[in-house]
Amino acid sequence: MEFVMHNSSPETATKAHSINLRRGRLRTPSIRSAEHDDTASAWPGLDARCATVPRHSTAQHRSCYLAMMNHARVKALKGNGKTVSKKAQKSGRASGTMTPQGSSPMASLLTSPSHSAAQSRVTSDVSDNGDDGDFELDDMMSSIHSGGSGVETPEDAGSIFDVEALIDGLQDRKHNNSDIREQYLEGYMKVIRARYNSETHQWLDDAAATLAEIFLKNSNRGATARERLLNLQAYCLTVGTVEDMDIFEAGNKVLKQILADEDDDECRVFAIYALCMTVLYGGGLEEAALEVMEFLVEIVQTDGESIEAHDNAAVVAAALQGWAFVASHVSDYSDYADAAMDAFVDQLDSTDTEIQSNAGHCIALIYESSRNHEEETGEPFQLPYDPQRLIGRLNQLVKMSAKSVSKKRRRDLRESLVSVVTSLERGVGPYYSTALYIPEKDNYVSPSLRTDDGRAEYGYRCKLRLGNHMARIDTWSLYSRVNLMKIIFRGSLQNHVFVNPVVTECLEDADWGELHTGEERDKKSKPSVKIRKR
Repeated sequence: MEFVMHNSSPETATKAHSINLRRGRLRTPSIRSAEHDDTASAWPGLDARCATVPRHSTAQHRSCYLAMMNHARVKALKGNGKTVSKKAQKSGRASGTMTPQGSSPMASLLTSPSHSAAQSRVTSDVSDNGDDGDFELDDMMSSIHSGGSGVETPEDAGSIFDVEALIDGLQDRKHNNSDIREQYLEGYMKVIRARYNSETHQWLDDAAATLAEIFLKNSNRGATARERLLNLQAYCLTVGTVEDMDIFEAGNKVLKQILADEDDDECRVFAIYALCMTVLYGGGLEEAALEVMEFLVEIVQTDGESIEAHDNAAVVAAALQGWAFVASHVSDYSDYADAAMDAFVDQLDSTDTEIQSNAGHCIALIYESSRNHEEETGEPFQLPYDPQRLIGRLNQLVKMSAKSVSKKRRRDLRESLVSVVTSLERGVGPYYSTALYIPEKDNYVSPSLRTDDGRAEYGYRCKLRLGNHMARIDTWSLYSRVNLMKIIFRGSLQNHVFVNPVVTECLEDADWGELHTGEERDKKSKPSVKIRKR
């Protein structure tokens, strides 16, 4: 039977129909009797009046039937008709969005306590039987969706972990949709953060390169912003836990592409952190670290426009924080300090308090590095700024108060800038208090630190407390490194600081001491009399 087009002769219609058949654009369905026709169930969008065609139907009726059949097939092939942004098409993130929603495979275990540490490595054979362990992915789903605290993990999950199931689950995009992949990532991160111990490396180290590659790929191609963010966070945790990784070349390229293509602020922020971790602990050399510092300065100079994030406060603030983290690892960046100072001083006029605070910290870090450079070489950095004029500018900012900013943020900014001023004036580290007090008899203070009347300055107020250990943060360099470690490991940093080889190296200059307990600690932490506070 021929399909007759409106407003055309039968001969023209036949010719056009033949061309369409050759091009594969149209298929003519066979006409079946009404009693055997199942078209209505197969194509739910079909008009009921044309769903079935009697054997001796009219030409007009048959034309209606064919038109509706063709329309239904085209609609089914097109899917839901949603469009994908050019950025998503360019980065490949459009893939995976059509994954069917449903429950995860019952047999895919995230943690498998019944397996030995050796069996859980990537190269081993891991049973897919869901009865082998007490932790199934479906149980994890119910925990998340019931509003619980997140993925529950066994106490020994840090020692025994089915890493092969994790890799398979993340790579099987055909059967696992974005929700399932997100739950795999959440489970992995909770194990690394909260259940980490020295035995974790028995299953993690061999799988680290594969995991980092998967996390990088999915950071760029994840179907949802949350999936991409979780992959970036998992990547940072992996690089921040396994030493001697060689991922810089691939990571540098992919992460910079993400920064250019991504349209989610949180993903961009963590891509900056991931780039910093990659160049320092993923196999990058000092020359590469200096290049990353220049890349971040360009983001600050252009207010984010260099990565198509114009006037994006979150991205600029992260670039400042990332720059300080990388700079705190570099032995000599004197040739790059001048351009960096220009960018940071300009950002003191920002309307965003976090940018102002981070810019002040970067300025203080540069002057601290200059003092250290002078001690080692006899020459300070050649900076075209008079410290006294900078101090005057910072003091003006301290007095300014924007009504559009909350009281807490104004207070935090003031404390931050006062800390920078004190650092420039006195050559000290962050949050040094010049408040004077009279030390207790059992609290020893060196005579060189006392005034003529026996009083002493309160000193450094910024301390890192992890469990029953405490370290005083007395340099801007250490402060910058602690800040990023806390972002990556969150409240579980204490599980890593004395065991994790990367964290131990990162915070190697922290002077740890045990905290006193109860009243004794409170007594020693409180000065008896405060005369002056700044």
